[in-house]
Amino acid sequence: LFVCSHNSARSQLAAALWTARTGGVATSAGTHPADRVHPEAVAASLRAGLDLSHAEPRMLSADAHGEFVVTVCDQAHEELDPEPGWWHWSLPDPVEDGRAAAFDAVITELDDRISAVAN
Repeated sequence: LFVCSHNSARSQLAAALWTARTGGVATSAGTHPADRVHPEAVAASLRAGLDLSHAEPRMLSADAHGEFVVTVCDQAHEELDPEPGWWHWSLPDPVEDGRAAAFDAVITELDDRISAVAN
């Protein structure tokens, strides 16, 4: 489970990449979900060979405890009371930047981290 505050970019991209690279099932959620996945995240996913066109932000539920959780946002990490074994990957929010390059950079960083963990 990948978590960020709005579940509109980083966590959505991380879950899609995890599924694509490992074949394992990954999901995402947010502490304060946005109304939609950011359009630039959808566009970046397509450039990376992924598809977020049908993804929807969802609220982090209380049953996340016990799952393998990775927070990809400092705000979400600080809001939550991480359980032992949860990971934190601090990634800049590409929504704040808004440029396609920022979203592509997040995908590259996530891909590097997932590749390092999955191998």
